[in-house]
Amino acid sequence: MNESSDKPSIEAEIDAFRDKYRLVAEYFQNLKTEQRWHTQNDVCFTHEGMTVREFHGLSDNRSTPVLIVYSHVNLPYVIDLNKQHSLVCRLLETGHKVFLIDWGEVNSEARTRDLSVYLHDYLDNAIDCITDRCGTGKINLVGICQGGTFCLCYASIHPEKIRSLVTMVAPVDFHAGESVIWKWARKVDFSVLEKTPVNIPGSMITLFFQSLRPFDEMMRSIQLIQNSDLLENLGFTALVDQWVLECPDQPGKAFAQFMRQFYQENKLVRDGLELDGHRINLSNVRCPVLNLYAAADHLVPPDSACALRNHIPKEKYSEVKYDGGHIGLMVGSRAHQTILPRMAVWLASSNHR
Repeated sequence: MNESSDKPSIEAEIDAFRDKYRLVAEYFQNLKTEQRWHTQNDVCFTHEGMTVREFHGLSDNRSTPVLIVYSHVNLPYVIDLNKQHSLVCRLLETGHKVFLIDWGEVNSEARTRDLSVYLHDYLDNAIDCITDRCGTGKINLVGICQGGTFCLCYASIHPEKIRSLVTMVAPVDFHAGESVIWKWARKVDFSVLEKTPVNIPGSMITLFFQSLRPFDEMMRSIQLIQNSDLLENLGFTALVDQWVLECPDQPGKAFAQFMRQFYQENKLVRDGLELDGHRINLSNVRCPVLNLYAAADHLVPPDSACALRNHIPKEKYSEVKYDGGHIGLMVGSRAHQTILPRMAVWLASSNHR
């Protein structure tokens, strides 16, 4: 017997792979739709294009409201994709009142917007609106990625307004861990963009993130094609993939300021950061801080996130490690089964400190 006759021919394998590819591609195309929030919510406040969303669910009227502050680099709906993978749901299940700041669309006028606008205008107005609405003097903050960095800056300027703070995969020491973003940023002259700002297309941001790990998407796609018999379980993957490709445009001046002052000059941990006349010093953060970081994070290295422990009083600081990647801490099944419920309980306990 010819041994080669017992094995599929190369042509047959290619044809089979092509059929699976076509099946998966059609399935994903049918899943694409305009993303909607999973949890019912209303816009309760608007300010110059920025909006604050209030999510509806069972909550304890005594609880301090929680404001989620997401990065400006991605769209925030990733924190509420479906019930099983929704940070909003984990917070609502623990009785929290949940709000989210949506930075809004970036139009041509936004190109000259100063970075301080996000802290001293958008974030401050959002917090004042929520505390007035809920009748509380303070608020809990959950800052994710760049949003966590913004929250740390804000809490150092207005410690009297923050009851507790959770940072998730948030960069603090932008040189620690030798992140690929820092290695790239240190070679760019951002002063030109600051002086003559133009908005950075979201498609360029998406391409940059994909270039950091160029073979990941290819390998994951091959794995999906080879397991196309499990198509019914790929709906969530399609939602995440769609979100990854939807980076919003970045306001030119604010983007350049962030990259220069944080990534190039590392001013946040060098106590040299000043925005609109406010000097930012992390030692001024007075509230309890829970720092969640991801051990396999290629965007925010653990050393960068964990540097926060060197700047917050020990009695106010705690941290939890997630054995996964950057996005996994937000949407991963393991994170939603263990770490994020634990974080929601921590926030609830801080209400009574």
